[in-house]
Amino acid sequence: MQILSINTKAEVINNIIAHVGNKVITSYDIEHLDSNTYKKILDIPNPTIKKEQLKQFREQALDFLINQYVIEISAERAGIKVTDQEVDLAIQEIVRNNNTTIKKLSDLLAKDGLSLEKYKYQIKSQIVSAKIRNQLLLPKVVITQADIYKMADEKADELGLKDKYKLYIITQSKKEINKIHKELKKDKSLENFTAVATHKSIDPSALKGGDIGWVDVTYVPIQMEHALQKSKKGNITEPFLYENNQWAICYIEDFSSKYSFTAEIEDKLRNAIGEKLFTQVFEDWLQKNRETIVILKENNSEID
Repeated sequence: MQILSINTKAEVINNIIAHVGNKVITSYDIEHLDSNTYKKILDIPNPTIKKEQLKQFREQALDFLINQYVIEISAERAGIKVTDQEVDLAIQEIVRNNNTTIKKLSDLLAKDGLSLEKYKYQIKSQIVSAKIRNQLLLPKVVITQADIYKMADEKADELGLKDKYKLYIITQSKKEINKIHKELKKDKSLENFTAVATHKSIDPSALKGGDIGWVDVTYVPIQMEHALQKSKKGNITEPFLYENNQWAICYIEDFSSKYSFTAEIEDKLRNAIGEKLFTQVFEDWLQKNRETIVILKENNSEID
């Protein structure tokens, strides 16, 4: 961002505080960005405190307005513009959806230290950003399969994405499980496994031929998870320490990867990736534009 200071008398420049490209920011804009707060500061009896708070208020308001205009000018360069009517319609929709009034909305915003005028600027910025995102930047964002898998890892808990195994299990002492495992190598069929589980497993599932159904690896002992990860569908795992000093082997009848998600889930992942990538792309795009927008701050005692 290029910032230039010029020494010009206030009466010459009237009440202009800054130029941002072809737009101007006046003292009126500063004071009316949050007129209630401004009036409260003016009522402070201590002149030293009042002067310091006025200075802080004006600096923060100026920085806010400069940033808003930088976004607005950058968008206009790309042929994107948001009218006051669009902002008013957005405010009306917010009021309608929340079954409230402009007055109540204004009061609610005030509790959060936000004026309605400043809120309108924020709404305008959001609309501009959405148009930039959808019309200008997102079409340029390339989402790879690797990106989708990475986001699936990040959103796994939120979206319930887990590796799952359909399993049959045999539990025994370490010595016995090793013997059973050796025997099963001669016939690795599921039918043989369930028969052996029925007669030799000490797990309650022996009554069902060792069938323990679909298992989420999140909730199994770590040794079991490692054994499952080293094996494949249709195979028998190596023996592993299970629980209560029991050892086990599993037959993996089926496997469902956390990456095997529905089209709906994939859309959610793509949207999440798009939003994440957009944030960085938007910041880079805005910075490049900011560097080419001339910003002139007047040497005005009310700000400095």
